[in-house]
Amino acid sequence: MLVATNSNAVLIGIIATLIVILVLFQTSPNTIAQTDTSFTPADKFSIPSYNGTVSFAVNGTYANATLENDIWTFTNLRLNDSQPLKNLEISAQNSNVTILMVQVLNTTFQGALLSYIVEGRGTQTFNFDLNIEGAEWSVLFNGAFIAEGEGWTLSLDQTLTITGATGNVTLMCISLGGSGNRANLPFYQQHSVAIATAAAVAVMVVLAVGVRARRREHLAAVDW
Repeated sequence: MLVATNSNAVLIGIIATLIVILVLFQTSPNTIAQTDTSFTPADKFSIPSYNGTVSFAVNGTYANATLENDIWTFTNLRLNDSQPLKNLEISAQNSNVTILMVQVLNTTFQGALLSYIVEGRGTQTFNFDLNIEGAEWSVLFNGAFIAEGEGWTLSLDQTLTITGATGNVTLMCISLGGSGNRANLPFYQQHSVAIATAAAVAVMVVLAVGVRARRREHLAAVDW
């Protein structure tokens, strides 16, 4: 993992903020099909034989959702006004997963970002169906980096398997579209993983505040 020096901390903060804005406000309104199905946080996608469920913390839509071989596959998944993800495969065994956010990155950076809350020390699998050159994966448990092989693994088909996590989990794939020599590239390109990680953490802070605010509003309405 790259660690920023003090001289670069301000620059990383600025770039991270810009990435957060891009992630939160990227939209592709023309890609929503009229046949999309809407869902809310009350909807549960159960996996009976695995004793697991998948749900979402915010409203969204999908073109299709199917359960096959104990894996839910969502096509053109969109949460709120985010950019749609073409295909996302999720499974949960002995655990309940609540997806907080999922976002594809298709700017200078390419990749995906997903965060979820998990209840139960089970196993979760995710496949984003990405085809990105030079992609690097990072996984955080409750804001702390976890080394590959110590709580998560990545298979040849790019399926992430998370084991034993509780609380908040963040999955991030990031790439600049190549794995060649970056010595002559600008600072933000040489340190793309560190910058994107800072952005991911910032996104999670913003998201957590928003989720808590919505829950308080819901509770207040119920009490009223």
